[in-house]
This record gives sequence, structure tokens and C-alpha cells, in this order.
Amino acid sequence: MTGVDVRDGVVEGLRTSAGDIRTDLVINAAGPWAAGLAAMIGVDLPIIPVRHEYFVSTPTPGWSPDLPVLRIPDLHLYVRAELRSVLCGGWEARALSRDPRRDPVVPIEPDWDVLTGFATDLETVVPGASQLRVAEVFRGWPAFAPDGRFVVGPVPGVRGFVMAAACNAHGVSGSAGLAEYVMESMRPDPSPYVQSLSPARFLPNTFDWTDAQTKARAVYENYYALTS
Repeated sequence: MTGVDVRDGVVEGLRTSAGDIRTDLVINAAGPWAAGLAAMIGVDLPIIPVRHEYFVSTPTPGWSPDLPVLRIPDLHLYVRAELRSVLCGGWEARALSRDPRRDPVVPIEPDWDVLTGFATDLETVVPGASQLRVAEVFRGWPAFAPDGRFVVGPVPGVRGFVMAAACNAHGVSGSAGLAEYVMESMRPDPSPYVQSLSPARFLPNTFDWTDAQTKARAVYENYYALTS
């Protein structure tokens, strides 16, 4: 996509490298590219891509699909069986983020220091974990908001442009609920909760990008934080 056509505050279509699309409704569910897409209509929204990684091991004795999912808050890890392999990921203490206005969201190479750290930490509760052999690494840039909440609903002042972004690493698990929130946000009487997710909370530009990145990383880093 190369642009969004807006006339007199109303969406009229999309421009793409394959041709133009006429539409009066655009739902911005572009993940880590959501801020860039919003910028095409002149709207700044602090939707910050933050790196996340996990690995899947080769088949491992003793692991089967019926094992429970483990969440280990003290170690900021999550673990589950992937068929007969081990899936393990975690929330880094020093997260990496990108400024979507300046830094392209690009494919990333596995960070073996981080991934090895996950396996080493897991060893403290699952003996033998540090000896796992990695079959595949999954990594990407899930989008986070500085307040750790979804950004859902119509953008004020641009009729027909609706946000469905900043899932804060809940894009898959929250997708069904997110779709319901998007539909509700376009009704005349959305609930107070859905109204609280509106992009209007960041508009007009009420944030500093450096501060927004710091807060978005903190949401990621403290994903499993234990509170007193």
C-alpha cells in the first residue's frame, strides 16, 4: 500500500502498487506497521514495535501435546509442548523497540544470547532444558501502546479510518475479542470500556515519542511482573 485517499475528512480509498481501491472504510490492523499507516493520513499514534522471540526444540523425550502451559513469572518465561517438542519464550529485561516514524520494521535475526538465556533460566525448574536443541526460532515486532492497552476505534476527524492495533502481544489470543471491540466502536453507543480504547486518548498529539517508546518497552519488560 502506498497511501490513503482522504477528502474533506472522509476516507475515499487506498492506493497500492497494484492499483487503487475505492472504499469508504479502512480498518488499520497493520500490527507493527500500524503507526506508519496512520501517519499516511497525518495522524501520529504511539504504536511501538517491540522485539519478541521464542524457540521450538527438536522432539524431546517426555514432552507430549497434553502437557499444560507453564508461565513462570519469576523468570519471565512461558513454556508449553509443541507436539513432542518444547516451545519456550520470554520477556526480555532490556527490550528493543523501533521508532515507526524513522526505523523500518525489518526481519530480524535470532538473538542467540537472549534465546540461550531463556533455556538456561528454564533449567532451574526443568532439568535438562539447557541442553535442548533448537529446531526453529520465531521472532518479530509485536506492537505495544505506552499504556499497555489496545488502540481500537475510529480516528477523530477522519471518517472511515478505524484502528485495530497495539495488541501488546495479544494479537492471536485476543483477535476474536478485538474484532468485537472494533465493531462496537463504530456503533453510536459503545461501552465505556471500548470508548477507553479509542485512539482519541493520544490525540491531538499528547505524547513524546521517546517517552512513548520507554513506556511501551516497560509494558513488555514487566509483562509477568509480580506486584506486592
